[in-house]
Amino acid sequence: MQKNEFVYAIPSYKRANKQITVDYLNKSGVPKEKIFVFVQTEADKEEYENSIGTKAKIVMRAADGVARARNNVLNTLVESNNVVMLDDDIKSIGKLADGKIKRFESSLELEQAFLKCFEMCGRGWAQIFGVYPVYNAYFMEQSISMRTPINTVFGFLKGFKYRYDESYDTKEDAALCAKLLASGRQILRFNYLTVDADHRKTKDGYIDSWHQEENLRCVRRLISEFPTVYKMQTNKPWEVRSIIKDKKYGK
Repeated sequence: MQKNEFVYAIPSYKRANKQITVDYLNKSGVPKEKIFVFVQTEADKEEYENSIGTKAKIVMRAADGVARARNNVLNTLVESNNVVMLDDDIKSIGKLADGKIKRFESSLELEQAFLKCFEMCGRGWAQIFGVYPVYNAYFMEQSISMRTPINTVFGFLKGFKYRYDESYDTKEDAALCAKLLASGRQILRFNYLTVDADHRKTKDGYIDSWHQEENLRCVRRLISEFPTVYKMQTNKPWEVRSIIKDKKYGK
């Protein structure tokens, strides 16, 4: 693999017939050899092979939670590859252009965007990166944050040594970011890139009551474990707010 090249990795569970991300990447022209879908059971592997086996490589690694599933991706791929890890419900990826979000329609557009991200990380600035968390051009800007925790980590530089804390059932990305920031490392967030995902949420932003309860528990734990990184959001107690001053780099 040449410098800055990467593979896509998608952890998934019991959603063989609803692989929105794989469909988007496939329609954009991303070859099967660059798309790895990680499943957790042999039964799932068979179903996924039948459903999307022509579009992606299916990898079975046993797991009992999202953090372990993400660690399976890192343990399998990141030693030899730059990795873009995506949820399985992403409808599109785009960038801010002329005040609007321009959806990437081809593998070349996707590749150019993520190659730039890995190039920036490769300069020694960071080992992981994310994108702007809201698919709304009004809030986006042509900048790169360097000290902002990110809700979902998208990019992992080849050789990344840290792993997710598998005792977190939600907020595992926030915990990983806190671990890095608390040790003085930087995290890049590309504020001109974003994803449109098909999350099933209520008007309050919750998927279901289990996630609501678990988010609150994990927020309290994050604040206890990383008091120099996070505090609770006053109006959204199920979310954390960074207390680390961000640095920005103009694109």
